[in-house]
Amino acid sequence: MDKLPSKRVKPVNPPMKIRFGLRGDELVTRAVFKIRFAHSAALMPNESHLRVLLNDQVIGVVPLTKSSADRENRLEIALEPQKIEVFNTLSLEFIGHYVNDCEDPLHDGLWLDVMRGSEVQLETRPARVKNELGLLPRPFFDPGDYGRLELPFVFPERYSLSTLKAAGVTASWFGQLAAWRGARFPVHLNTPGKGHAVAFATNKERPQFLRDGKEFDGPGLSIMTNPADANSSLLLVSGRDAADLVVAARALAQASAALSGAHATIRQSARPAPRKAYDAPSWVRLDRPMKFGELVESRQQLQVFGHEPESIYVNLRIPPDLFIWRSRGIPIDLKLRYTPPVRTIDSKLAISVNGELVKSLPLSPTGLGSESSRIVLPLLDDSLFGKGSEILIPAFKLGGRNQMQFNFKFGYLPGGLCRDAQVENVQAVIDPDSQIDFTGYPNYATMPHLGYFANAGFPFTKFADLAQTAVVMPSSPSLVDVEAMLAVMGRMGEATGTASTMVEVVGPADVEAIKNRDLILVGALGAQPLLEQWQASLPVILAGPQRSIRPVPGTMDRVEQWMGTVVTRKPDPKAQKHIRGDGPLGALLGFESPLSSNRSVVALTGIRDTDMLSVLSVLEDQTMVKSMLGSVFLVHGGEVESLVAGKSYTVGELPFWTQLWFPLSHHPIVLALMAVLAVLIFAFALWRSLQAVAQRRLASEVDDSGT
Repeated sequence: MDKLPSKRVKPVNPPMKIRFGLRGDELVTRAVFKIRFAHSAALMPNESHLRVLLNDQVIGVVPLTKSSADRENRLEIALEPQKIEVFNTLSLEFIGHYVNDCEDPLHDGLWLDVMRGSEVQLETRPARVKNELGLLPRPFFDPGDYGRLELPFVFPERYSLSTLKAAGVTASWFGQLAAWRGARFPVHLNTPGKGHAVAFATNKERPQFLRDGKEFDGPGLSIMTNPADANSSLLLVSGRDAADLVVAARALAQASAALSGAHATIRQSARPAPRKAYDAPSWVRLDRPMKFGELVESRQQLQVFGHEPESIYVNLRIPPDLFIWRSRGIPIDLKLRYTPPVRTIDSKLAISVNGELVKSLPLSPTGLGSESSRIVLPLLDDSLFGKGSEILIPAFKLGGRNQMQFNFKFGYLPGGLCRDAQVENVQAVIDPDSQIDFTGYPNYATMPHLGYFANAGFPFTKFADLAQTAVVMPSSPSLVDVEAMLAVMGRMGEATGTASTMVEVVGPADVEAIKNRDLILVGALGAQPLLEQWQASLPVILAGPQRSIRPVPGTMDRVEQWMGTVVTRKPDPKAQKHIRGDGPLGALLGFESPLSSNRSVVALTGIRDTDMLSVLSVLEDQTMVKSMLGSVFLVHGGEVESLVAGKSYTVGELPFWTQLWFPLSHHPIVLALMAVLAVLIFAFALWRSLQAVAQRRLASEVDDSGT
């Protein structure tokens, strides 16, 4: 497992927890916890120690002596292999004292540092798992493995695009399962390597190791021993033709829990029911408020212990096109229960969103958030705190992937004169029935925005099954092209929390048939002909050494286009320096589909096909992903660049008045001129009406004098 970061623990803190897993196809032969630590010299040797627990069972006690104080200590603690389970928690509980009585629990001398480099080391041997579909997704994906999923896919020498479609559905399912771990799918032809793998075969297109097998009589799923590794398994997706493979792949993604035995024949071939827009299982609901209990895997995640407990984290995945312009915020009905604090002045709850403090709330002596369990989180200039209202998360702090963080802190009574007796089993809980409400907001976004794609697979994941998406492969895709496509499909499954069962995979010659879909182009510059055919729509030209970026159309460009006097301008030299040259270059490009307005295209490309893998590696780095924006993302020489180039377009719909005022909000001068014009028109109309009244009055007076 990875080495731990450094952390300071105190007696008032909850135990430090280290979580690690074990695959079901591995047996532990030796396990050891290597700890590096330092502690305060003020600790009493006979009263201070560090308890080590594995799954709540004490496995060791480390005495803290004068000789081990104020220096780095290294110690190995053996773990009994038979006590290691699939999911494990190693806890470090620090018990420290500096005097025998009248002790201040917050004294500066009560500390222990677990230093960087501490780790749990496991030595394992493979354990053969029987060929049983009922164990799926194990052993191909094992929840006990916390590392990135590396699952090879095996294809025959020749394979069709429909076979790749079945593989894409399968990859999206494994990507959904892998979730935060990430997933990659190396591609093999004819023979698998060592380790678990997935193979695809039809009666006419078979890998070499299945040449002599019997013919398939329909869609099927089988588990067999890997011919290249007796300790590993092979998941075989089979059928009479490629259409059968798609049926089998959908059955794997949707009904794997109902499978059993070493082989299953799929009898029903009904297409999955179409999904509604924005109903991805991983995303927040837009049709009703969501309870916090729906946003966490276990309700225990909403409960903490200790005077300075660990943070409570609640993850929120929001459709990137959720339009929150001029919104006061996202309301939360937050219900809290906690041990009544003995010192309310130092007791508080800090609420953060994406690492930024949003509000700090005092904890009441009653142990409840308020009488109605509702509080207000001010937004902008609203600084009042009252009961019977709601928290409002500032909308401008929300993105596609968000994390709410709740930090409780309970004050201690000051020590001295033996006045420090107080309750130690302090705990706090956020009620699972607390709600957050995203209803009532329209869906509208300015595109292209590659940050939306990198974070949430948007706009393709608008329909979680990718029913309005097509992947366009080169006419003769290379193994790297296929690997890149499978990695993208794995990311789609991770983003939505479900398999992409309705995606289409086509070649360049078939794009007219899927022109009403959003498109994902995969292929290097020389292999993907659409990149050349659609060059006028691309935000950047990458072919050859004369690479260039198309400028963003400005106001004058639009005026000239309206007048029919378009002037060609040279690209900005500062932008050109990013892409000039003829070396390796991977790119992610976003632009409007030339086949259909308001449809999106994202192209994964590069000078060579291997350059695409460098882009995929960057997409796995969340730090890099957070900085992505615009329509061009380039990876070259170990550096990355996000650029805004080319034309923009919009997706979604807005209410009439919002649609009128939102574009003007970006042009305050135009808005001011319109206001002046409106005042002049109103003044002119008022002047004309007063003039008409005066003329009528004069005419009336003339008539009266004549009579």
